[in-house]
Amino acid sequence: MPIKFLHVADTHIGVENYGRLDAGTGLHTRLQDFIKSLRFAFEEALKENIDLVIFAGDAYRSCDPTPTHQREFASLIRMVSAEKIPVVMVTGNHDNPVAFGKASSVDIFGTLGTEGVYVRTKDDLIRIQTRSGPIQVACLPWLNRSHLVARGPYQNLNQEEIVEKLQDLGAEIIDALAARVDPEIPAVLSAHITASEATFSGSEQTAIIGRDPVFLTSTLANAAFDYVALGHIHKFQDVNAGGSPPVVYPGSIERLDFGEENDDKGVCIVTIHDPEGDARRNVEYRFVRTPARPFKTFDIQVQEDQDPTTAILEEIGRHTLTDAIVRVTYDLQSDRTDTVDLRAVKSALENAFLVASIAPKPKTQTHQRRANITEDMGFKEALHAYIQNHPQLEDQEDDLQTYAARLEGELIEKEK
Repeated sequence: MPIKFLHVADTHIGVENYGRLDAGTGLHTRLQDFIKSLRFAFEEALKENIDLVIFAGDAYRSCDPTPTHQREFASLIRMVSAEKIPVVMVTGNHDNPVAFGKASSVDIFGTLGTEGVYVRTKDDLIRIQTRSGPIQVACLPWLNRSHLVARGPYQNLNQEEIVEKLQDLGAEIIDALAARVDPEIPAVLSAHITASEATFSGSEQTAIIGRDPVFLTSTLANAAFDYVALGHIHKFQDVNAGGSPPVVYPGSIERLDFGEENDDKGVCIVTIHDPEGDARRNVEYRFVRTPARPFKTFDIQVQEDQDPTTAILEEIGRHTLTDAIVRVTYDLQSDRTDTVDLRAVKSALENAFLVASIAPKPKTQTHQRRANITEDMGFKEALHAYIQNHPQLEDQEDDLQTYAARLEGELIEKEK
């Protein structure tokens, strides 16, 4: 019998940028956005009679969520567990505390013994009996320095060496988990990591590169697994597209900022079919979009013959902005005075959920390449270099060189 499960990650409950408090509920409107998207994902999954939920890390914005954030997230987990559907959660980098030995933000589910909820902060292979049959979930939570404690001294390693050792450790863990898999039972690897072939959202580029352990797709796509359920990268993608097993990021459920405004947000519903003969199990997955809050940037180039306010209003008028978080930047040609009517622009944006900013685009500073002046130069050479750095003096160089030569001669006479 096929086994169907929901693959979700990076819910980041507690992100509260670009919003305000809702007077009716007392909750931040951005918290409501994230809860709405996660509830939608769970409701869609329940309609499809899923057998399991695999949560690939980063439940909250930080490792110390507020009681309100915990309540909202726990109520949705309870909605699923109440239907006798198992939930497997691996911890992500935002779930883990910095200090060694402290609890993660999701440990409470394991501590309370919530029925059917499996929380893993360390690598493990879990065998779960679902209503459609057994499944194995190999868990690889976020790798950090604490994982190196049992592997010898690491205090004197630099950041690059730590990342390298964590990459080696992660590859070893994946191979060890794969060796424990029973090939007669469907198996999934759930990990919160960075794949080398992954495409980042705009806001993730500088935050991730050079700091995360990075794994080759060939390491992740171990043949022991039927599907690899990843978390950490906020953009939906299969980094092993066309290959087997699929190695999939569902992405985050809600947009965090303008760097993600062009990304679809959602979750994956995955079906593992029974094998036919000696062939591998056939795996299908479908991306389900969540009702994520739209972000919209207006980047307007105002032409020389245009009124800036009119140009901005005409561009805004071409779009439907209901419920969107909006920012407007405009570029005035040459040295024109900024005469934008901000009141008129704000009025045109009244249907937007929130206006983040209305501002001119910063002028690009052109830095002239400057000639180097060193102590080894003579007067004439040094003065020529100085004039190169100050083009307005070029017409006077001959006179300046004459006076410089005269001054240099006087100095030499004084030294005799």
